[in-house]
Amino acid sequence: MSLSNRISAIDRYQRGRTFKIAATVVVLLGLLTYAGFSIVSSTTAENADWVSDIPEMLEDQNGNLIPNPIAQRNEQLRSILDVSQSPINGVISVSLIMGFLIIIIWLGLGLTYVGTITLVALIGWPLYSLGGPGWSGLGFVIIGVTLLMLTFTVLLRGLRLALSNAHPITTIARNVLAEAIRMKISLVFILLLAVMLSIMPIMLDADQPLRYRVQGFLQWSTGMSFWLIALLVVFFSAATVSYEQREKVIWQTMTKPVAAWQYILGKWLGVTLLAGMLLAVAGLGTFQFTEYLRSQKALGEVAPYQASEGRMMTEDRMILETQVLSARKSLNPVLPFHPMDAEFDAALEAEIAQERQLQTDFNPTPSMKAGMRMKLYEEAVSDYRSIDPRYEGYATFSFTGLEEAKRLGQPLTLRYKINAEGNRPDIFYAVTFVFESGAIFPRKQTGLGFSHTFTIDSALINNQGELNMQIYNGELGLDRNDNFSLRPNPGTMTIPPDGLEVSYQVGSYAGNFVRIMTVLWIKLALIAMISVWAASFASFPVACLMSIAVFLIGESAGFVQSALPAWQMDTESVVGVFRTLIYHFADTVSGFFSIYHELKPTQRIADGRLLGWGQVSSGVLVLSLATGVFYFFSVYIFRKRQLAIYSGQ
Repeated sequence: MSLSNRISAIDRYQRGRTFKIAATVVVLLGLLTYAGFSIVSSTTAENADWVSDIPEMLEDQNGNLIPNPIAQRNEQLRSILDVSQSPINGVISVSLIMGFLIIIIWLGLGLTYVGTITLVALIGWPLYSLGGPGWSGLGFVIIGVTLLMLTFTVLLRGLRLALSNAHPITTIARNVLAEAIRMKISLVFILLLAVMLSIMPIMLDADQPLRYRVQGFLQWSTGMSFWLIALLVVFFSAATVSYEQREKVIWQTMTKPVAAWQYILGKWLGVTLLAGMLLAVAGLGTFQFTEYLRSQKALGEVAPYQASEGRMMTEDRMILETQVLSARKSLNPVLPFHPMDAEFDAALEAEIAQERQLQTDFNPTPSMKAGMRMKLYEEAVSDYRSIDPRYEGYATFSFTGLEEAKRLGQPLTLRYKINAEGNRPDIFYAVTFVFESGAIFPRKQTGLGFSHTFTIDSALINNQGELNMQIYNGELGLDRNDNFSLRPNPGTMTIPPDGLEVSYQVGSYAGNFVRIMTVLWIKLALIAMISVWAASFASFPVACLMSIAVFLIGESAGFVQSALPAWQMDTESVVGVFRTLIYHFADTVSGFFSIYHELKPTQRIADGRLLGWGQVSSGVLVLSLATGVFYFFSVYIFRKRQLAIYSGQ
């Protein structure tokens, strides 16, 4: 029997119902065996030694009983270790893999994929496990690219099977997917995405703290994947519509009973499903590679999750688990004043009067007054965040909206950063935190210019959901006469705008990851409709330029909104009129795309910040309405086209 005949026989065998049923039973038995072995062999972390003899309450320097921060931190650490050693995560991961294998089996590709994976494993695994640094990275890339490409082909086969019914919309969408494989530009983007995701984990600096490596990988992998897929969506959406018109291929479609709304919807659906497949591959790759990085040793560990010197957990691992691979709500302190307060009215009038002493004809326009007021406000904020040890010695900060944290009883993570004396690395400041209840938390040896964290109890939140504290520039303690006195630091310290934050965990990293991928897909769906709309009346290059311009406007909407307050308007000159028009145009356009930018999915996943279902729902609603508007105009324009005489120019 020839090789081709053997391959055909194997293909017929893997497509047979008997093989599919038998292979599915084997996979399910493997899953049950793994789950049973994991549950039986799992042991609970021996954390009793870390928490024994540690009181729940202790006396502060004022003699008040306060929750012991060490006990709170140890409880938080023990929960992290229990989760890391729980068999549930492993069972869930293996269940997903087994489910994916069952889909492959019932698509008639079981033996094909087993053979491919076996061949790649025989090549890549020895390189990864036995080779040097360069060969090990090559083996990792070979295995990663192969698995991602196989995942894409399985999803593609599944989608084409789901779109196999004879309906104009699904038929057009299925043809779009087939066209994406035929076009070289699509294959280039798909291969580039797989290679990029596989290379990034091995390019990270192994000497960096693990939290920085994971955070950097999450930010770059999700951000670059989104931009790469978005560019593919722009080019391919414009190409699939404009090329059909230019090459007269559309005649074969529109001469059949296919309405304009069905044609546009089918094209958009095909591109959106293609983007969804690529995003699913990128998301699965990012999630699995993140888990791979998570299982590496953190800074100060002798083995993953095993700290050296008898400690329970290193700071690197603690920050990774509670602030990066998490879904947390975070709050910044509220300022006790507002730019429109009466005190700024008086300060503004005083400054105008002072300027008139120098310039008798000084008569500021309303826009100039707004700029002067904002400058006064920013100076007041800077003074408020600066703590001079010789005068006030401390500053008061308040966090509001913590009712949920108090109800949940979750430990709070307080992150702070101080700047002083040029942030020299050889200088350390002592900082003291005094809370509303009288609890005193001294923080010694505080490095300058980078963030520090410590855990506090939610009992420090008052009944109004507020956390009030005073931050002292120095060490507050009792003197020889048992009176409180401040041993100040040598210089003024400043808390930057991002230097004080309270956060608490409200969800899981995996759930947050799913919501973020959902938002990214909705964004890609909007970009696809914009490109289809542009291609419905413009040639391929023009449609691409228009779509990219709208895409960039949406991505930069937040920057424009933050920069507009500093834009000076003046209606008394020709230049000022144009500046005023530009201001209002930029404000209107960026405001329209504000919800698009405010979701910030990439930044949220890298920072471990929660993207709740409420935010997802509102974002999806607004973006869906925008997609519907562009769809309406696309159908309207397409109905008016003279396709029989269109030249493609």
